[in-house]
Amino acid sequence: MNQRRHRAGTAPAFWAAAALAALAAGAAGRVLADPIAVAPAAGSETTAAAPDPAAPFAPVPYGPGEMLVFSIDYGPVNAGEASLEVGEVVDSGGRPCYPVESKAASNRFFSAFYLVRDKVVTHIDVQTLATRYFSKRLREGDYRKNVAIRYDQEAGKARHLDGRDEDVPTGVQDILSAFYFVRTLPLVPGQPALVATHSSRKTYDLVVNVHGRERITVPAGTFDCLVVQPVIQGEGLFQFEGDLTIWLTDDERRLPVLMKTKVKVGAIDASLKSYRPGRPLHPEVRP
Repeated sequence: MNQRRHRAGTAPAFWAAAALAALAAGAAGRVLADPIAVAPAAGSETTAAAPDPAAPFAPVPYGPGEMLVFSIDYGPVNAGEASLEVGEVVDSGGRPCYPVESKAASNRFFSAFYLVRDKVVTHIDVQTLATRYFSKRLREGDYRKNVAIRYDQEAGKARHLDGRDEDVPTGVQDILSAFYFVRTLPLVPGQPALVATHSSRKTYDLVVNVHGRERITVPAGTFDCLVVQPVIQGEGLFQFEGDLTIWLTDDERRLPVLMKTKVKVGAIDASLKSYRPGRPLHPEVRP
């Protein structure tokens, strides 16, 4: 197993910290032996287990109260902080949901050059794990963007704030709920996960390549990880896009401990510096 040590604070992964949410999507996720094949041969794919309709909650490795805090670094300069937090269950469109919030903020020094104040929210159905609601409020330098989408899973519609509706498959995910869904999948090196997502007014299958295993050290500690790389077609959580690689713990928690992305002006890192476990609603799940 390879071992790397990453300094606490090596690049502004505001964009990486939430682009991690672009990792996957779709409660109808499936694992393919060949992600390039348009029509895989019979038996070459494994369908992810569907949630039990009789169960009040789907088993997940997270729960209310879970908090992940990342150091955002741009080269040798610490640029700020990003976080992912699961809140107490809320009613969203008549369904009980996990509210998940992603935040990114530049620090005082970096804000003098480039102010970042981003907030992304998703509501994940506790039973089906599909998205019910998504919003994105971006403030990055002079760039401004607001997005809000209500997902009617029963009708197969993504209802945008501007009044436009778009057809989506049942079980589709948004760009943030997708990451939490992928944490529930049995990831295997050499077997890319192919899942459905709705982003930038497009619905497409997103490939998540699982490259292998590495042991890495970040401010939060040393972890055995799976190295994954999503192939993003639509817009991610933040303004900037680039090649994104994510290190997820190789255990039942699937915690993202490091994210590295290359952008036009260099490289950005988001390294986990603190973790607070949540309170899973399903009695069989213990983080």
